[in-house]
Amino acid sequence: MRESLKKYDLSVNFLGYWFIGTGSEAGAYSDLLTQRDPRGFPYVPGKSLKGVFREAFRQAGRSGWFDRFNHTGDGRFDFLEKLIQMIFGHDGTKEGFLEDELHAEGLIHFSNAEFPECIKDRICEGTHDQKGEYKSKGDRTEMLFTTVQSTKIDRDTGTASEKSLRTVEAVIPLHLHAEVTVDPLEKREDSGCILTEQDFAEIVGLFDAVAGLVTEIGGKRRRGFGRCLWNMKEE
Repeated sequence: MRESLKKYDLSVNFLGYWFIGTGSEAGAYSDLLTQRDPRGFPYVPGKSLKGVFREAFRQAGRSGWFDRFNHTGDGRFDFLEKLIQMIFGHDGTKEGFLEDELHAEGLIHFSNAEFPECIKDRICEGTHDQKGEYKSKGDRTEMLFTTVQSTKIDRDTGTASEKSLRTVEAVIPLHLHAEVTVDPLEKREDSGCILTEQDFAEIVGLFDAVAGLVTEIGGKRRRGFGRCLWNMKEE
């Protein structure tokens, strides 16, 4: 009997300010707002997680991490791309035709990285006064955000360029969790990438090491935003 779907807890510990931009602004408050869930909490979309892990997986494969699973004699990079498409899926198109949803998604799926609901409830909970009436503590999610300003320096004068001041809404360092689910290998036996179930189990087992290659996520990474550490363990 083949192995059933597996679930993993993926945790991210941000080491400094970070943000996932929405493309929206808020007047004088900020030129760029960050993603918030319906309750006002910051989060990292599962799509963003999948993207950075795909690139980390590609980086690991280019260094030969998965060569021992190449049983068909393909070149390293040809095999790697087949492996990536099998595990992470692709953009949903192939030779001009829309592929089915299964092939587009791949075998690995990421939820949003966010606070556990119990933590959200603790942050948002109110109090009861002496008469037993409930009173909200207000919007306490705002304590999770700050604004960071930057400007462009004119090389000739050494002063700030006119109208170059920008304000970004950033999130303070936090510890978030996502759920990662991995489908059984049998769902993609037609991928063109020949693996045994043992091979696939070993590759999935390397994902915690792959996570170590993801050192930042989100916007303005070249300016020091989004530095992070990851840990992935089976539930």
